[in-house]
This record gives sequence, C-alpha cells and structure tokens, in this order.
Amino acid sequence: MKTLLVGNFGSGNIGDELILSQALESYPEGVVMTVSKEFSQKFCGKELETIPFPPTGLRSGLNYLFFSAYRKELGSVTGKIDKVVFPGGGLFSIKFRACLLWFLVFLWVRKLNCRIEFLHQGVDENLGFFSRILTKFVLSRVDQITVRDKKSAIAVQNICGKDVENRKDRVNEELRMKNEELKEKRVLINARSKFSLERLDERFADYKKIFVAFDEQDKKFGSDLDIIYPQTRKEVLELFEKAEYAIGERLHFLILGEMFCCPDKTFVLKKPYAEKVQSFCSKNGIEEL
Repeated sequence: MKTLLVGNFGSGNIGDELILSQALESYPEGVVMTVSKEFSQKFCGKELETIPFPPTGLRSGLNYLFFSAYRKELGSVTGKIDKVVFPGGGLFSIKFRACLLWFLVFLWVRKLNCRIEFLHQGVDENLGFFSRILTKFVLSRVDQITVRDKKSAIAVQNICGKDVENRKDRVNEELRMKNEELKEKRVLINARSKFSLERLDERFADYKKIFVAFDEQDKKFGSDLDIIYPQTRKEVLELFEKAEYAIGERLHFLILGEMFCCPDKTFVLKKPYAEKVQSFCSKNGIEEL
C-alpha cells in the first residue's frame, strides 16, 4: 500500500514543485498526482509513479468519457492507496475556481476509502460565500489538518470549528541549507507583475541582477534582466546559495530568500499580493523594498 501525494504539481509553479520534492523526502515511494509527469520528474530529479488529475472540467470530463487509457491510468491506484496526503500549498485561496477544483479532487480521493491528510496548508480568511461552503465541506471531513501560518489556523477554526496545529510551510520547515562561502554579489529578483528597475539599479549598482521566474508567466516581467526559469530543484537551490539578496513577490521565492539570504537581505518587491505573503513577511520581519 502506498501514499498518494496530491497538490498543484506539474503546472509549472516552482513553489509547488519544491513542496513536492520535500514531500518525497517523507514519502519516498509516494504516488504523485500531477498535471505533467515529465515536469515533476525533471524537477525532483527522480523517476516517479504518477497518475493524472481526475476530471474537474468539461474537457477532462469528455476525456474521461471517451478515452479508456485516461480512465485506466486514473484507476490504476484503486486498492493500492492507504493514505492520501495534500502536502502543502494555498489550495483554498480566495478564488472560487480554486476552491471548486480542490473540492472536486477531494470528492474523487474520498472514493479511495482511506485516510486523508491536509498538511502545511494555507487557507484564506476572506473566502466568498460559496467558496466557504466548499472549503467547509472538505476540511470538516479530512482526518488531519495542519496549517502554515496563524491566519490559516484562524480561518480553519472559523470555517469548520477545528483547532489545528500551526506549523510552517513545508519548504520552510524542512529545507535548511546555507553555505556563506558560496555567496557572490548577486541579487535575485522575482515579480508576478510590472515593476520599476530604476530603484534596484540605484541601490544594487555593483551587483549582478538575475530575474528568477517561479512560474512561466513571470518571465514577461523580467525582460530587461537575465531571466532564469529553473527546471530542477538543484538549480533552484544553487541560485539561492550564491545570492546575497533576494527581492520578489511570490511566497516560495521569499521563503528561500529568508532561508538562504537571511531576513534583512530579503525584501518583498511591492505590497504583498496575497494573505499568505503578508503573513509570512510579517512573521519574519521582511520589509517592502
């Protein structure tokens, strides 16, 4: 019997792949539900046993109806799974679409009739009416919940009445690597929206500036810089090991900055775009540039 790992894997988001790579340290023989087996395997640097996501929309629903190979691949784990673990991430975010997607995924994994754990989760406080109903349905029926920040713990308590353990993000809690001898005069920059490069040029004139895309969509915002969209865990860690400063927007970029560059050399590029970023920055003393 094996553990099924479920999350936003294979979609090209580096933070989510870091969560997966860390989860595989705890569940080395885990089966991974991923959008792209090739992307997740390349990032984690190992052969993975995977299954696709269940149908959650019109296209995947039609695929399920008309393609037996999809049904067979999805059903390959039936009777082989004794635990389902959602190892981290902000699955139940403010967007209704996200809550609906994970609600539908949860309905499918319930059919496996096994223990279900939601670990290191980020849950937004200001969910809409229908998002709140879906989230309450899911969280009130899982066997274990842990969250990654105080706000998420309060949100879960308010939504479903459960008191949950407040732990760190899985990457922040489990990944601890730092070697000061490797440091170079580098500034890593990440953005998910337009920003001005002038203030960075003034403050870090003598530093090499590297734009690190944590999602493929980020690349369009770093056009005036050297752009790296890391494809493996090793590449991500080597970037941060050598950097002296980290300035960005996405949560896991800031988590790695805090870990490898330390809080006083990590900055949020602009006002945090989400509760999870605001909570992390407040807790760790990370200021806006």
